[in-house]
Amino acid sequence: MAGSLVLGLALLLWGLATVLTALFKPKAIWRMGKIQGFVQVLTETGAVIFFSTMGAVAIAAGIIVLLR
Repeated sequence: MAGSLVLGLALLLWGLATVLTALFKPKAIWRMGKIQGFVQVLTETGAVIFFSTMGAVAIAAGIIVLLR
């Protein structure tokens, strides 16, 4: 029970952080090498869409884990 609670909350927090990073693009995080690799491959808009989608999936998974 406690494991699924921790997993659900972690997924919610990670998803929220990912979506907020994609939307607000803080310079300290957005200029990191791995994120810039995504930007080079997917373009700026594609990277925002990708990170927003991944964050939304994590939020949905967190909600599902918490409701079960």
